[in-house]
Amino acid sequence: MQDSPELASARREGRDAGPLAGLLAVLALAVLALTGAQGIWFWLTVDEGPSPAAVEAASQVIRDGYQPGDLILLVPAYATRAREHLGDLHPLAVLDPLAEDFEAHPRVWVLGLFGQAEALRASFGTAGMTLAATDTSAPGVTVDRYDTGGRDEVTYDFMAHLKDARVWHEKGSTRTPCSQWQDVNGQGGRLGRWACPYDRDWFYVAPEWHRMGDHLRLCLWAHPPNEGRLVIQFPRVPLTGRLVGRAGHTLNGSVNARAAVDLDVAVEPEPAQRFSFELEDTWRPYMLDTATATTSTVTFAVSSVDAGVNHFCFTAELRRTRETP
Repeated sequence: MQDSPELASARREGRDAGPLAGLLAVLALAVLALTGAQGIWFWLTVDEGPSPAAVEAASQVIRDGYQPGDLILLVPAYATRAREHLGDLHPLAVLDPLAEDFEAHPRVWVLGLFGQAEALRASFGTAGMTLAATDTSAPGVTVDRYDTGGRDEVTYDFMAHLKDARVWHEKGSTRTPCSQWQDVNGQGGRLGRWACPYDRDWFYVAPEWHRMGDHLRLCLWAHPPNEGRLVIQFPRVPLTGRLVGRAGHTLNGSVNARAAVDLDVAVEPEPAQRFSFELEDTWRPYMLDTATATTSTVTFAVSSVDAGVNHFCFTAELRRTRETP
């Protein structure tokens, strides 16, 4: 029986494609082999960095010389093993160290791997900082300490005084106290929190580590309510001239939330000032002037027209200019 024209054509195409298909199969296998070889070469030759013991030793150099008010930077930002040894001193791992607020930190430590501490020296010098000490005793790790010239003195940290605050949910004319103090925050840490009587898995105020933009920051978690305002009030706060802070949406909130968050800050007897944080604001500074040489009640109120997935976190502290010795 003679094949139909269509079947004959299909047979010819199959014979023609045979050599090409074989060649493609060989090329695919070659690519896989090269990829595997590259992976093996990478793991055999890549610089894995200093040993855990070296990182621990370098961390101890910082701990031995640490003073209150010092800032610790870990570079590069992905090399964060030192957090195991310096976690209580709140080291930062950021992509752009020079974007940090050095005014309240007269000294800054840089723990660097892969030559990153050395690479920062020129830019830190251009920014007016002085390299005061360096230590390379731990193999593969450089520890630099700079004098920053920062002139600000932190006189009151609201996060450290959270247990002194009163917290409530204000909706219309009603106030629902969030008066249950719990020693464990929402992340399981021992930093404490004020819990509201409902929606306790997210409706509370607590110091927590959150990813603000690309970096972890320690800040006050304060999720806005579905209606009204979450109010955090601090009594008898000693005023020293300036209230300074940073605030914004967490990384999750900046992607999934749908509206800005408003932060109202009131220093009695002055009226509240409102700071609005849009979705792209993940760690924006804010500031207001205060009186000096007196005490006052300071109130923070958090709200949003759409609270859904609006994960919000902020810091606040009072500062004054440090006297020159």
